Amino acid sequence: MINAVVFDLDGLIFNTEEVFIHATSEFLQPLGFNYDDQVRRRMMGQQAHVSIQILKDHYGLTRSVTEIRSAIESNFIAVLPEILAVMPGFEELRIHLINNHIPMAVCTSSTSEYAKKLLDEFGYLEEFQFVLGAEEVENGKPAPDCYQLACRRLDLLPEQVMVLEDSENGCRAAVDAGTFAVAVPGSHNQGHNYSGASLVAKTLSDPRIRMALQSFK
Repeated sequence: MINAVVFDLDGLIFNTEEVFIHATSEFLQPLGFNYDDQVRRRMMGQQAHVSIQILKDHYGLTRSVTEIRSAIESNFIAVLPEILAVMPGFEELRIHLINNHIPMAVCTSSTSEYAKKLLDEFGYLEEFQFVLGAEEVENGKPAPDCYQLACRRLDLLPEQVMVLEDSENGCRAAVDAGTFAVAVPGSHNQGHNYSGASLVAKTLSDPRIRMALQSFK
């Protein structure tokens, strides 16, 4: 029985992965590099300091992780108001869950402060039981720590929790935590490996998500 749904944030609720790709490309291009799919796939879903270290190592960048992160975040903030949007199907699924009294939570590799700010700007924050940020676990995705903690906070067994994820690293975390993992690939993560997922949906409006919720009632 599915008794709660936990959402990833970036690339799942909001199109912020697309914004990050744009911001990172803007950082790399003056240095003579293209932001290629291989490194992007490895970075996606990771905590910020881990993903920036991957970027630094891949391109042999001499600047510190802190400096690189600061530069990319500046680019991110500059373009965010122009690009930020809700991902397809989220509004529809959100309303369905609220109407059916299914608790919702967010588990993100970003900080909880950042996540809460985005959710609050769209009026969603109060609808979630909690927002679990990267700073609250020792090991980020693909380790299962965040989803294990989410299940404990919900006071539910992992198999009672549906997790919606867009990245390979996030999906692996959800699978290894023992949850009902649903992968929702976007244009930003084609080619990711979602082995172990209970379902690979086309978008958040994919009717199979609702069917899965119904079948476990």
